[in-house]
Amino acid sequence: MDEASKKRKERLEQLKKRKLESTSNGGRDVSLSFRNYAPINNELSSEDTKIATPKDIGDTVEKKMEGVVEKVIEEEDAKRAKDVDIFSLAPKKPNWDLKRDIEPRLLKLEKKTRAAVIELIRRERPGDLNMA
Repeated sequence: MDEASKKRKERLEQLKKRKLESTSNGGRDVSLSFRNYAPINNELSSEDTKIATPKDIGDTVEKKMEGVVEKVIEEEDAKRAKDVDIFSLAPKKPNWDLKRDIEPRLLKLEKKTRAAVIELIRRERPGDLNMA
């Protein structure tokens, strides 16, 4: 049993060494980028890692968008020139839709009004038949 336990200990030590080697370097060079925070530890912070400031970002956006605003304004002006000027057109009266909706009712009332006027004239002048 001593031999089995010694072999087991040796295997465990080898596994520990492998694990430490893989976690320490991992076989590859890992460069850290501190975009969201500034590291407190001096070992982690190096002169190579430059933290971007909002001013730097704003400069790049402004440089990219320099000519875009003028282009958009020119395109909008061209579209407006092509479109029909709404203010030069004569506007419809505000009650045009009401007149359209009431017109059939008014025609019926007009017929009844004519008939009533004729009836009143007949009552007023019963002897004059030429008016009807």
